[in-house]
Amino acid sequence: MSKPSSTLRDPVSEIGSAGKKTRTEAGLPRGRSRFWDRFSRSFLKNEMPRTKESMLPMLIEVFAGFTKLDGRVVEAEIDSILGFLRYDFPETVYTELKQLFIRSLRRRQDLEAIASDLAGRLPLEDKVLLGVQLYVLISRAGLPKENLITFYQFMTTLGVASEAINIVYQLNTSELSQLSKAEALTSEGLHSGEDSHRLESLILSTGEPADITIATSDDEHSVVAFRFQSLLLVKNLGPGPILARGRQVNAGEFCRVYEGQSLIIGEEVLAFEDLVFYFNTKKNLSSVQLYLAQDSNRNHFIEKVRTKQSYLRVSFGLKIQVEVLNATEAVIGKRALHKGDTFEVTSRERLDFPDHTEISFDDLRRKARELGGRFSLPPNRTVYLVSNDPGQLSPGDILLSPGTSGKILLRIRCDNSTKTGLLEVIESERPVAVEGGVVRGQAPLKDGSVISLGSDQYLRCLFSEGIIEEERNVISTLKVRDVSHSYDRKIPALDGVSLSIQRGEMVCIIGPSGCGKSTLLKAIGGQLKPRGGRIDLNGVELYTEHEHLKSYIAIIPQDETFDPLLTVEENLDTAAAIRAPHFPVLERRRRVDSKLIELGLNEIRHRLAGDQETKSLSGGQRRRLNAGMDMIGIADIYLFDEPTSGLSSKDSEHVLEVIRGLTHNKITLVSIHQPSSRLFHMFDKVLLLDNGGKMAFFGTPTQILEYFHEARKQEGIYTSAAPLGDGDSSANLTPDFIFDVLETPLRDLGGDVIFERDNRGNLIPARRFNSAFWSDRFQTYRLLEEVNLRELDADTSQTSSLQKTPQAPPRKPRHDWVRFSNQFKRAFLSKLRNRANLATTLLEAPALAILIAMVMRYSEDGAYNFANAFHIPTYLFLGLVVALFLGMTNSAEEIIRDRNLLQRERHHGFRVSGYIIGKYLSLGFFALIQCVIYLLIGNAILGIRDMFLHNLLWMFLTSFVGIAAGLFISSIVSSPKTAINIIPLILIPNIILGGALIKYDEMNRSFDIIQNIRQWFVPEDEKEEASRLKVPTICHFMPLRWSYEAVIIAHAEHNPASTLTNYIEREIQKFSRIPLDQDLTEAQHERLYQFKQALAVIHGIKGESPRQVSRQLKSIREALEEGRFDPEPYYETTGTGEKTYSVGDLYLNSKVQDLFVRAEVEREDYRKKANPPNIFFGAERQYRFPRRSETPLFAFTVKTLDLNLFAMIMFIVVAFFSLRFSLKRQLQKV
Repeated sequence: MSKPSSTLRDPVSEIGSAGKKTRTEAGLPRGRSRFWDRFSRSFLKNEMPRTKESMLPMLIEVFAGFTKLDGRVVEAEIDSILGFLRYDFPETVYTELKQLFIRSLRRRQDLEAIASDLAGRLPLEDKVLLGVQLYVLISRAGLPKENLITFYQFMTTLGVASEAINIVYQLNTSELSQLSKAEALTSEGLHSGEDSHRLESLILSTGEPADITIATSDDEHSVVAFRFQSLLLVKNLGPGPILARGRQVNAGEFCRVYEGQSLIIGEEVLAFEDLVFYFNTKKNLSSVQLYLAQDSNRNHFIEKVRTKQSYLRVSFGLKIQVEVLNATEAVIGKRALHKGDTFEVTSRERLDFPDHTEISFDDLRRKARELGGRFSLPPNRTVYLVSNDPGQLSPGDILLSPGTSGKILLRIRCDNSTKTGLLEVIESERPVAVEGGVVRGQAPLKDGSVISLGSDQYLRCLFSEGIIEEERNVISTLKVRDVSHSYDRKIPALDGVSLSIQRGEMVCIIGPSGCGKSTLLKAIGGQLKPRGGRIDLNGVELYTEHEHLKSYIAIIPQDETFDPLLTVEENLDTAAAIRAPHFPVLERRRRVDSKLIELGLNEIRHRLAGDQETKSLSGGQRRRLNAGMDMIGIADIYLFDEPTSGLSSKDSEHVLEVIRGLTHNKITLVSIHQPSSRLFHMFDKVLLLDNGGKMAFFGTPTQILEYFHEARKQEGIYTSAAPLGDGDSSANLTPDFIFDVLETPLRDLGGDVIFERDNRGNLIPARRFNSAFWSDRFQTYRLLEEVNLRELDADTSQTSSLQKTPQAPPRKPRHDWVRFSNQFKRAFLSKLRNRANLATTLLEAPALAILIAMVMRYSEDGAYNFANAFHIPTYLFLGLVVALFLGMTNSAEEIIRDRNLLQRERHHGFRVSGYIIGKYLSLGFFALIQCVIYLLIGNAILGIRDMFLHNLLWMFLTSFVGIAAGLFISSIVSSPKTAINIIPLILIPNIILGGALIKYDEMNRSFDIIQNIRQWFVPEDEKEEASRLKVPTICHFMPLRWSYEAVIIAHAEHNPASTLTNYIEREIQKFSRIPLDQDLTEAQHERLYQFKQALAVIHGIKGESPRQVSRQLKSIREALEEGRFDPEPYYETTGTGEKTYSVGDLYLNSKVQDLFVRAEVEREDYRKKANPPNIFFGAERQYRFPRRSETPLFAFTVKTLDLNLFAMIMFIVVAFFSLRFSLKRQLQKV
């Protein structure tokens, strides 16, 4: 097809605007609030570079323009382009990306103008990467001449003409001989320094030449793989087809391979990680080796260094080299192994031992990678670069194993004479430490120094041996040994369970209901310490090193533990921050985006997760989200409890496929009640538990079917799945057959099933063979297997302690801040999006305010007036009751709702204090809104002026005490109904003993038990009648008693009129300190006169409006402070005839003043001057010890408001630490 003549010269359409709309058009996350983004950018340094994002619309235009070069659009081209873009821009939403591309296809592009714009904005590496992708795109159209010309013109304008020629020369290779020539030119160019932006290539072929030889029994295959940065591309040179990403790739076709995908050539399966390893090896950056050894008991094991027990060295590179170090009876195929033999093997060959044990070299290669690499230090070289990016390194440098997040580039200088070195950190997105100390620039190294590159990767510098050894902090083996447990010490939940699981295995746990599947998972997960036996990780007992090992275990419960009021993306993002706070923000987001795609949830990333009632997600989507929350972290063991419960067979398959993909090369255990045949065969091994937690079988799916097939024949068991006499094959048996045999019913002579009662009294069919029979039978089977076969034990690996016992990542303040900020964000958004909570916040408070204020709006003299309002104290008290009530009801269900989530997160650096503070802050914010709404409405109805902040302080503190109490209640009960029922037990005593409903002078005095006991020890002649206003001791434990007293004193003492009066009286009091024989100066006389006049003026002030009265009070205060007060203007009357307002009408309520004045009169009684009583509503309190002594050891006076503020804070502090103790005890319980 000829290309349209206008393609290259068409005007650029909406490119500028596209660049301005990248946040919308590129489908970047829009669910995050602007406030949170601004906050995180300011304080968390989370701002992401926007260069790549701003390039996205322009790159879409480029791809669209090249797609239309041949005048038609093919589905394969669109799929290829969208695959490129989705991988390179993982934050984009696929559907919106697709819409952008379709819109671009409908426009006309000026490719030359776009290239000119990109020339100054893209770095050279990205230009080469774009060129590779464009060439792959036009190759799908058959590489017509016109398309190639357009490609060269575009790349020339882009400024990479020579690189374009190299790209075409390498990618256009159709024969291996041409590729070898291209490789020679590439190598020549690299050594001469002419061009470092060429594609690396790797030849995989059944013939020669070949970097990797493919062994296959079918067609001949020749495949070349290309790598540039993170792009990995394969081209099939034929003649036979290959499979990549699950699709057939014919001869001459290209296909990009992404992380987590595989390439199938004949019978050879190569994972993405395998291809990366081969590329690095070819560049002389990766080579690993291990040693096989045998102890005196003829047990075989793997070790990292050569010892006297080593008999075989296996080196893994482009080829697998085997060197026989000592004589051994083992064989490879039919080849006997003699000391000194050296030869090559393929990954599919196996090492066979005399006891019939075998292991493939592919498994050995995987284990070698887990152990980490060993890098030799030649005597003639002293400087080495260390990085996880092969593009940064030269041959002989140190390439880290995959898995290190973020870029790392280090330089190590070695001094061979002193056996020391110097570490220089050139670039690192993760903290680098030497012997525990973080390195900012440079750090000295000595022989044996350990360089920490993160939580699970280390470099050990062995200068005396001439090597640098990489060590990985991973769990490679899980062993359960004779584990037994019972909840009541009578009925066993687990009974002698023993099994061994290697890294990379996926184990299914099946069995009837109540057989101990969940109990076993909890025990392995570190949440339930068994009463007997032990659980070993890498040979270390789990519960002995629980603090170090718990972070490496993730247990995914059956109940969904994500927050229903957060979006899918927010749930994963929060989970990732809590489990991996050490990851940089960009790395964490990249991993979240990648997991969303792997989970198949990328399209609905901005949808609320919801609960079972809202149905915003399907059952399969909910299970996948629940499973994915633990996939971003450092866990090596994943425990899934019934992940397919309640799902259709198709959804169950999808969930298990996702689990298998996400937990690749991990230890995975999945409990399933009764799987389908297809699900059953997806597992590597099966553990069958029977009633009482007894083991009925442990082995591969094929072995268990064969085992029960044989048992059926031996015991003469009839099943509908396989009737007796229907042949001896077990190939067509299903998992249902296992349960048919296991639970074969007991029948009488007439063939009728016999029934019995279970522990709950229910009738169930009696079993012909009980669980003890099947357990004993399996133990016999296992004993025979162990006698005949001996496993290759990799757990006795003689590696360093770092490999043997993983250490938990160190806690740092920054990590705690990341966890806290995300916990607070989760709590806040959850409350904000809760419609019931918003309705309560916005409607409940105003409704109560209107009701209470309207009822309390009453004056004895008819017309309502604040000064004579009868119920102001009651209104203030009820406002505090409302605050306490709302605080408790808003928080009483919080921890109950989060309990499963807390149990899930408790092993991942969870900070109880941070969680509680986050709850306090989020709930306190909404409580503050409720208090503000209540006071604005209630105070307006009752005419309470200029006391808003005082009322708000005490009402908010009371509400905060309610929040603290509600959270504590929530932590000690298991159901919301119980929590709500407890609230009246706290609220009603506060109402009764708070001092408003029943005044203390009218309360039963014998109720004060402590005071009565105290009187028993006082001599009769020293007894004195206690004040009727004294607060009974038990009432001090009521928060409402403190806040009610404080708000009454605040209204009496801190209203504008009383505040000014108190100020004047304090100033006049200063003159009383002047000696009587000393005359006042003229200025002092004038000053005293102004204060006296002001005192006389205040209560006579009137105004046409409350605001005018308030302004006059402020002007008097300002004039007094400046010494220029003139009383004359205030004596003038305003005879307007309109209604006027006085100070007393606006600020002095008679009921409030009566309470305060009465207390002050009794407190200042001259008869009690030596020992003034501490009474309710008194402005001050005096404490002394001994109380009645004239010369006490100590005595002090404190303002009542200060004391009450301290008391309210103490209520909150006590509730905080009580809640912290309760939660820590629950979450640390094992």
